Amino acid sequence: MEGGEGGEGRKAVPMYIRTVVALLVAALLASPTARAQVPGVPVPAPSKEADQAGGAFRYSDLLAAIQRGSVREALLNPGRAEVTVRLAGGREATLGYPADQNLADRLARSGATVEVASSDDSSGPGFFGFAVLGMIALTLVMFAVSLRSRRSQAHGAGGAGGPLRADTKVSEATRPTVTFRDVAGCDEAVEEVAEFVEFLKDPERFGRVGARMPAGVLLHGPPGTGKTLLAKALAAEAGVDFFAASGAEFVERYVGVGASRIRELFNRGRNAPEGAVVFIDELDAVGRRRSDGGQGGNDEYEHTLNQLLIEMDGFTGNERLVCVGATNRLDVLDPALLRPGRFSRQVAIELPNAEGRLAILQVHARGRPLAREIDLAEIAEGTAGSSGADLREMLNEGAIMAARDGRPEVSRADLAEGHLRALAGPARRSSPLTPEEREVVARHEAGHALVAEYCETQDATQRVTITPRGRAGGLALIARRDRALQSARHVHEQLMVLLGGRAAEAVIYGDVSSGAADDLQRANALARHAVMSLGFSERAGQLTATADGQNMPLSDTTRQVVDEEVERMIAEAYRDALTLTRKHRAGLWELSSALLEKEDLGREQIAALLGTGPPRPVPTLGLGPAPAPAASVVPLRRRRERRRTQRAPAAAAAAGRAAFAHARFLLSKRERPRPVDR
Repeated sequence: MEGGEGGEGRKAVPMYIRTVVALLVAALLASPTARAQVPGVPVPAPSKEADQAGGAFRYSDLLAAIQRGSVREALLNPGRAEVTVRLAGGREATLGYPADQNLADRLARSGATVEVASSDDSSGPGFFGFAVLGMIALTLVMFAVSLRSRRSQAHGAGGAGGPLRADTKVSEATRPTVTFRDVAGCDEAVEEVAEFVEFLKDPERFGRVGARMPAGVLLHGPPGTGKTLLAKALAAEAGVDFFAASGAEFVERYVGVGASRIRELFNRGRNAPEGAVVFIDELDAVGRRRSDGGQGGNDEYEHTLNQLLIEMDGFTGNERLVCVGATNRLDVLDPALLRPGRFSRQVAIELPNAEGRLAILQVHARGRPLAREIDLAEIAEGTAGSSGADLREMLNEGAIMAARDGRPEVSRADLAEGHLRALAGPARRSSPLTPEEREVVARHEAGHALVAEYCETQDATQRVTITPRGRAGGLALIARRDRALQSARHVHEQLMVLLGGRAAEAVIYGDVSSGAADDLQRANALARHAVMSLGFSERAGQLTATADGQNMPLSDTTRQVVDEEVERMIAEAYRDALTLTRKHRAGLWELSSALLEKEDLGREQIAALLGTGPPRPVPTLGLGPAPAPAASVVPLRRRRERRRTQRAPAAAAAAGRAAFAHARFLLSKRERPRPVDR
């Protein structure tokens, strides 16, 4: 009974494993060497070697019998290294012999009849037999593994007792605690998703009037904008279970595994007693657009996507289940996922504007003691282009800095450092830069700031530092406005700002360094995007290199034209950056010298050193050091004002001449009265 009870918890050994083991054991036992080593298995030679007197017949006795000439017959078996002899008195003996090539000759010279047995006469399998048995065993193992895999797929690979059930990776149901109050910066998206709350709470109310809520809602937008947070808030507001999974979890090597995980995920959502929200993050990993046989003929990908489409079609009107998908690449999704009845409700979550950033900062500032000098509205104005995750990281880094120094409040300087740490990493005080390299970095970063200051379409530099961070030796932090469109001039001046550091090195030193490597990569990427996606090249025309999220094939001639246009745009931007830095070389020198002295300059200091007057009416972060105007600013500013005054009359005269010429043109276009024939 004890043995039976203990065996119930054990898994039965599969039949194919037992078959393979039995074949291997049989092959080993067939070997003479193995039989000699296995206990209880008789060895043939010793069993026949007893003489008439009961003594053993040894190899030395055989040699003595050969010398006496008493051996009448001998049978050699080279395969087993055995010899069977018959002596003069009728005695027979079988014994092994070493690899002695002269044994047969000795027996023949002694007058014995010698016979040699062929290798086929040996009862053991030999080398060929072992090779055949090994091939048979390997074939059986491969067949058994293939059969087991097919059975796993047939049972869904994750069914009851399935071998892959532990790898289904479907998360358990959770109850999030975040609500819509914790989701800031995307009010329109919250309003769209809030409709599903009433549906999950009371689906019968919609069914009575014949309304059916969409089976799925797709949240798309840049990373860090709060798509996952919004899905959790939906489940929390509705009071239902929340099942979360990533699209990458459904793509596996074995065919059928991803489809089984999709089925299990939706089955758990349907079986939830109070309803559920099924959230699939990174939906583009499993829902990418199919083309000619899928992704290179990947059957697993095809099966997984088909199963997802089937599950989305299987919703009924009374199911309290909503599928929420999130992706950063809406353009690459398969159209079958976006058709009505599946992810028909698409909600865009873009980067927040100034009001949204302020709301996000207020949400993440809860529970953090901020100093009174901190103005969240000012910070929100100066962080255009930042996502909610970026703002949260900035506040968190600032709180870490305050806790590290043992201060009870988060100061203005903590947030400034947190902002830089979130952008470029922590500062490296033990810099390997030599004094000469440090000076080159200062001139380089000053060049970025100066070009950005004098380009009308570019936002002003709000902070510049030469403190090494991460892999960068310095950093020029350019403010960003909330923009929806870009012009060709804006792109050109953006290229000028990127190449402004290299231009400053060329103007001051007459040579350039490798510090502009990252700037050159970004400039080339921006120029290529402008040519191939925005149509900002007259020569390349209005072509685009992408369509429906896929790269379009281009001819060799078109590629050459694109490369030449990219090179032209970068060359023109670098030429204009050189002209601008040469024109304002004095301001460049003053700015870089102050940067060498203080290592960190804020917006007010930059404006004062360059003599550009009061700061532009553009958002500034307001986290830089206190302003310290330089003594050489006033003369430079007066010279600029004097030039503007001198140019004013000439500009007015030119404008008058242009207006007069335009009036004459309009008069000449009027129709004159035709002469009447009398």
